[in-house]
Amino acid sequence: MNFKSLKNIISRCRVWLAVVVLLFSVLQNGLGTFPKIFGARALLLIPLVTAIAMYERDIAGMLYGLFAGALWDIFASGNNFNAIYLLVVGFVCGSLINTIMRNNIVTHFMLSAIATLLYTLGYWGYHFIFGGLDKTILILFKFYLPSTIYTLLLTPLIFLIVRAVEQKYKVDAFAQL
Repeated sequence: MNFKSLKNIISRCRVWLAVVVLLFSVLQNGLGTFPKIFGARALLLIPLVTAIAMYERDIAGMLYGLFAGALWDIFASGNNFNAIYLLVVGFVCGSLINTIMRNNIVTHFMLSAIATLLYTLGYWGYHFIFGGLDKTILILFKFYLPSTIYTLLLTPLIFLIVRAVEQKYKVDAFAQL
């Protein structure tokens, strides 16, 4: 196997991961495409970027985070907050796996829980506490924390989907060596 065919297999893996990001973006942000439970939405892109960054490492994870966040901002008009946040999440998760953590489902759950909780509390604090809106604690407990729990329930499934894509192409790359 030469370098060009190995590069082709890696490129195909990255294209499929970009397709998964597009699919999850439509599922998360499309109207009625993913079920809401008692008004709580699943924030699918945060654990997806975390999982991709764990396999692709820091720079590629950062770029996937930027891509996922840009798609989220297009749907939600978030003033680039989501793109910047997911870029940082992708870089931090990829760097942590690259240096001190192991790539497994428990680590993914922990990193996704931290990233999702930081996102929901930060978004809630910025828009409701600093925005001066009423009933901020009620909104936190009725929407933001249930959304975090809903997202965390789906986190292992998201990790398994990304792992399946990565392993399919990893096996293909090593089978041709």
